[in-house]
Amino acid sequence: MKRFIVEAEFHNMKISQYLKEKGYSGRGIRNVEVYLNGKRTKTTKQVKKNAKLLVKEKEKEVGIKPIQMDLKIMYEDKNLIIIDKDPYLVVHPTTKKTDLTLANGVIYYLQEQTGKIQPPRFFNRLDMNTSGLIVVAKNAYTQAFLQSDKEKVSKFYQAIVKGIVKEDEMMIEIPIGKEGDELRRKEMTPEEGGQTAKTSMKVLERFPAEDLTLIELELFTGRTHQIRAHMSLVGHPILGDDLYGGGDSRAKRQLLHAFKLIFTDVETSEKIKVEAELPDDFKEILHKVNN
Repeated sequence: MKRFIVEAEFHNMKISQYLKEKGYSGRGIRNVEVYLNGKRTKTTKQVKKNAKLLVKEKEKEVGIKPIQMDLKIMYEDKNLIIIDKDPYLVVHPTTKKTDLTLANGVIYYLQEQTGKIQPPRFFNRLDMNTSGLIVVAKNAYTQAFLQSDKEKVSKFYQAIVKGIVKEDEMMIEIPIGKEGDELRRKEMTPEEGGQTAKTSMKVLERFPAEDLTLIELELFTGRTHQIRAHMSLVGHPILGDDLYGGGDSRAKRQLLHAFKLIFTDVETSEKIKVEAELPDDFKEILHKVNN
């Protein structure tokens, strides 16, 4: 639930447009009830300056079972949660995996707080075998606010890749897409259906004896498998990533970890940084190659 007092600059603006100015998406607006000066109204109505608006989310059928789980919560306020996801944990139920997903645990956690079952609003998602930080908005407004501008959340990863990366830094801008039901993403032009994808990479450490490189990456777009596809396309697949040519007996999964998020606070507009340490299997590989 959000409350607003209409500023003078928005005098005579339609409620729907006012809510867009406040960060709501068109879809978000369709999923709320609006009260103007205490009375239910339509979003097509105009508002006067100093009018009081109350925006309440409509109740939704979630359809996901709440399950108590041990969530690694790295940050929480009244608007969002940031969770450090373990590798091998699926984020959202699928036809093959219907429970014991991160979504089940989030729904249980929020139900304990509010007494209600509400949908898990993931700002970002990670592949099952990728570990690290995931943002969960507690309300539609926060989700819309974060999604309204890509600069409001910066996402950083660490990975171990095969081969010795020669460049200290690299900006990868290769459009990627998929054909039919194929899971793997590949380089595709926009005319072929590829989507713009931009990844920044810098080398943290090289291990010549093991033919491996530790790198840090920042995502500027959020395409499925973006980092995995980009690193494979530049000749350095992530260690343990069978799908993209990084399969290796030294790693049971792709060694990719979302270790840092910098996001804009919904209410104060301050920048907040959250970090998660590398998981044990990642650290074990680094320990071995360093010794």
